Formats: sequence, C-alpha cells, structure tokens
Amino acid sequence: MAPHKSKPRAHHPQPPPQPSDYETDAPPPPVDVPLPPPRSNEELNFSVLRRIYPELVAIEHVTPYAALYTFSLETQQWEKLGVEGTLFLCRLTPSPVGADRYSVAILNRRGLDNFYLELTSEEEMEFTDPYVILQGDQVYGIWVFADPPPASTADCRTDTASKILQAAEKARLSREAKEQQGKTGVQQASGQVETASSAPMGRQLSLRELFGQQRQQDAGFSVHDHHSQQMPPHYQQQQAFTPTPNPGLSQQDVLGQLFFNAKQNYNGLG
Repeated sequence: MAPHKSKPRAHHPQPPPQPSDYETDAPPPPVDVPLPPPRSNEELNFSVLRRIYPELVAIEHVTPYAALYTFSLETQQWEKLGVEGTLFLCRLTPSPVGADRYSVAILNRRGLDNFYLELTSEEEMEFTDPYVILQGDQVYGIWVFADPPPASTADCRTDTASKILQAAEKARLSREAKEQQGKTGVQQASGQVETASSAPMGRQLSLRELFGQQRQQDAGFSVHDHHSQQMPPHYQQQQAFTPTPNPGLSQQDVLGQLFFNAKQNYNGLG
C-alpha cells in the first residue's frame, strides 16, 4: 500500500512591517529625579509640632520619654492619665505686648490626647523627684525616664526640670518688664496731657490783669517828673493820641477827664 502523502499547505504571504511613528520602540531612559535632602530629627519634630501648635517658634529641649500624672485630692495620690511620649520644651510667638512665652508639650504615643501647658511663672512649678510638678487647671506631675548612673541619660530628669524652671522664670520676668514699660508709658502720657491742659491756651486777660501789667511797666515813669527821666517807648507812641490834662486838676480829675473824652469819641461826639 502506497504511503499517504499529505497535501501541501498553502503559503499566505505576510504583510510588510509598518513603520513606527516613533524613532524607536525602545522604552525611554529613566528620568533622573533628585531625592529630597534628608531631614534631621529636629526638623521632623518641629514640622510635626508646628502643625499641631502654630504658635511654635523653636524647640528648646527634648526629653525622649515622659509620662503624665495628676494629683487626686480625693485619694491624695498620683494617678496616671495615659499620656506618654516625647516631651518638648517649646518657645512660642511673643505675647501681644512682646513678652516671651514658653510651653511644655507631650506627644502621646498611647492615644490622640496630647498634653500642652503654657509656662507663666516658676512659682507655679516644683521639682520633687521623681516628678516635675506643674500647676494648671489641675496639679500635673511629669515623670521623666532616666537611666541609673553612669548612663548618659542619668541626669535627664534633673536637666529637664532645670530647663523648664528657667523657661518659666524667663516668661515671668519678660511679662513683668513689658507690663512695667506699659505703665511707665501711660504715666508719661498722662503727665504730658496734664502739662498741656495747665498751660494757658488763648485765654483773654481780664481788665484787672491788663491794668496790673500796665502799672508794672509804668513803675519807672513819674508824671510829676517826666522831664528828668526818659519816657518809655509806648508813651512816646501814644503821646499824639493822649489829650493833655489840665495841670490844675488833681490826678483823679485827670483820669475822669480821660474817660469822659474817650466816651465822647466812642459816641461820635468828640
């Protein structure tokens, strides 16, 4: 039996390759994008705190771990508040009068409630190992972790308490200085107002005061001996307008005659 021969397959011509719209179909080389410069822990801490507390200006001190307590008046014991984390001593924007401001903040690792308290005076704080006691709406005790000596963190608790105390004292002194400057400025302004109000401003002199001044100016001039003394300048200017009194009249009659002539001139009879 003859072997079965397979039929030859039909050959279909392949279409020619189409030219590409691009110069090459190879993927583009990767773009070199520079990585942002690494930020230090201080910069990261400042960025996080600034978002929470916009008044933050600088971080003065950092304590790695602290826990917050409050003193219960009922039980007379310290009770933990569930706020634990890094403690920051912060410098804030100055007050409206320009006084320095500081605060203590603890970023809570155990919840969403952070601790924040502005320092106003060193008299409202106390350090009694192991707590840094602060007076706010409650009596707070901050427990700061410190390794036993000779570890590098052995003085962390006393160092933190000292820096908080110094910041509270700076805040008080700065506030009192600004308040004193304000009082001094008010006193100076009130003194200037009193001086200005006591000075004469356009007040008309009375006739009694005018005649008194005239008498003082005329004290050196004698009517009875006017030939032996030089006549004051204002008499020389007024001589043409002063009627000559009668020598036989007394001084009182002379004054009466002068007022009579002046009245006649005022009434148009002179």
